[in-house]
Amino acid sequence: MSVEAHVAGHYTKSNVEQRKFDNEISAAQIWALYQHMPMVLAVNVVNSALVALVLASYTEKTRWWIFFGLVVSLTGVRAAGWRWYRHDPKRVEAKTKWKIFATVGSGLSGVVWGVGSTLLLPDNIVEQTFFAFVIGGMCAGALVSLSYYLPAYIAYVFCSGLPLAVSFFLDGRTVYVAMGCMAVVFVAAVTFAAHHFNRAFVSGVRLNLDLGERTKELTRRTEELTTANARLEAEIAQRKVTEDQLHQAQKMEALGQLTGGIAHDFNNLLTVVIGKLELARSRPSGDPQMVNLLQAALSAAERGATLVRDLLAFARRQPLEPKRVNVAAVVGDAENILKQTIGSDIRLLISAEPDLRAAWVDPNQLELAILNLALNARDAMPEGGRLQITCENRRAETGAPADLATGDYVVVTVSDTGTGMNEATLTHAFEPFFTTKEPGRGSGLGLSMVQGFAVQSGGAVQIIVSSLGEGTHVTLWLLCAEGRSTERVFLESGGSALGPS
Repeated sequence: MSVEAHVAGHYTKSNVEQRKFDNEISAAQIWALYQHMPMVLAVNVVNSALVALVLASYTEKTRWWIFFGLVVSLTGVRAAGWRWYRHDPKRVEAKTKWKIFATVGSGLSGVVWGVGSTLLLPDNIVEQTFFAFVIGGMCAGALVSLSYYLPAYIAYVFCSGLPLAVSFFLDGRTVYVAMGCMAVVFVAAVTFAAHHFNRAFVSGVRLNLDLGERTKELTRRTEELTTANARLEAEIAQRKVTEDQLHQAQKMEALGQLTGGIAHDFNNLLTVVIGKLELARSRPSGDPQMVNLLQAALSAAERGATLVRDLLAFARRQPLEPKRVNVAAVVGDAENILKQTIGSDIRLLISAEPDLRAAWVDPNQLELAILNLALNARDAMPEGGRLQITCENRRAETGAPADLATGDYVVVTVSDTGTGMNEATLTHAFEPFFTTKEPGRGSGLGLSMVQGFAVQSGGAVQIIVSSLGEGTHVTLWLLCAEGRSTERVFLESGGSALGPS
């Protein structure tokens, strides 16, 4: 099976692709032909000069120098065409023009040599044999330089070799007829060899183009697979993140339900305990030690009640009394408490937008949430720093918590320049009883209470920036008060047990 058949058996191209393929092969043939043209032209000039020098030494000089001049003139025209081709930016599109130029130039060169052999040579077998060898050598050399484009080679070989053969046949003498036959056989042999050389060259170009096409296709498919693999990895990573978030949400929901149920029952027990202790303390007693004991028990029970309220806030079951609230005013009222709490080595900065909207929230719980965030910030800055609280209007779009409903919100941002959180701490930041503080310095309910309060109020809380040594930024998203009423909020939050526990 030939190379062409092998390639054709593996690739079936459309008409458009086949035409493009053929054009590229044709352009490669012309390019190779013109690449070797300088050598062809040089051989023509050198051989014509040698012939003129040899034959003009003992025959009529003028006609041989005319022959040499014709060869040089034609070579100059062909050299100018070669130079033009080399600098033609549209040589691929104009390949037909350059095919014709190469074929006509080769044919005219062959005519000069062929006609010269018949008209200028004397009736002398020595000179004729010498000229026949020169033409034969040039035809053999052209096999390498002109066979890339077969019509150009045939034009040269036929026009240079056959006139000499015809002149031998017309002479009629046996030796000359034999020489004519040999010339014809030689022309046929080199033409056949040129045909095979041309087919091998075209097959090589076609294989290279096929290999290039296959390489491009393989590269394209590799890129597609790489892209698909990257997309699959991203989807797997996203799915893992989503699964982790879902698992965390389910865990927190289950923990909230368990905590809410226990806290509710425990709150009822504490209510009874506190009531009995207050009743016992109110009765007159002559034993001061007993009064002190009752007071200590009452203080412990009240601390337990505070802890229960925090648990209920985390479980979103604390009673809320939402109303229109000027958030900047709430923050301003808390400023004195904050300054006394955070200490003098921490600089407090408070700012709010001039046209800050009113929020729909329980003001007491909001103040408590801000205090909790401020205390966390204080504990993260043991050597002092800056605590900044900003209030601004935002719309839940890019950068907002994922589960937040679209709409307008009032956002309170508490920023510090403290130690920050690493990834592991950030993952568990909102879990109840999780704390990085020393034993006895915190219950681990601060952030979980803030989150429960925010979600129960229709908003959200988000740690947007936190890394070790770069501080923490916590944003508290609160619903705007426009178009809201007590009845509506009660209906929306009815599943959160807003009544007393």
